[in-house]
Amino acid sequence: LEFALKCLTLDEAVQICRRFRDNTWRPDCQVMWTGMPREHAQRWADGHTMQTLTTAMGPFMDPEHPSCLRCKKSAPAWSRYVKGASALFAYHISRGKRVVVLSPPPPDRFHPCGGTNYQEIEEPILKRGGLLEIEMVHPSVNGAESFRYQIWPVDMTCLWVESF
Repeated sequence: LEFALKCLTLDEAVQICRRFRDNTWRPDCQVMWTGMPREHAQRWADGHTMQTLTTAMGPFMDPEHPSCLRCKKSAPAWSRYVKGASALFAYHISRGKRVVVLSPPPPDRFHPCGGTNYQEIEEPILKRGGLLEIEMVHPSVNGAESFRYQIWPVDMTCLWVESF
C-alpha cells in the first residue's frame, strides 16, 4: 500500500478501495495482463465474465463519467494514478484465491528487462501473501485461448509445454 500512496492522494486511494469493496467486485474473477494491447485483454476478460482493472474501477476509468480524473490530470499524473490503482487492485486480488494473468506464451511471457506494471508493481504484491494462485493464459495462441495453468505458488508451465 505504500507504493499506492506514493501515486495517489489519500482521498483517491480511499475511493478506489471502496470501489473494490462494493458489490461490483467479483471474488476470484480478476484478470491482469502484460505484453498485449489493453483492448485484447479487456475483450478476453469480458468474454470470460472477468474483471480487468478498467472493469473494476468502473466510472473512475470512464472518461465520460464525472468521477474520472483523466481529464483533470496531466499525462504523467494520470499514469501515476493508474499505477497506484494497479497496486490497490493487486492488493485486493491478493486477498482472494486466484487471479488470471494474460500474456504472450513461453518463453516470452514477460519482458526480459522487466519494467512492465505487472512485473514491477502487481506481481510482487500478488506473491506477498503466499496463498494466492496465479494462473496464466495465452490468448494469442489459437486453441489455447482458455487454457489455464498455474505459475504460482507452484510453477506448472510444463502443462503448457506438453499441450502446446
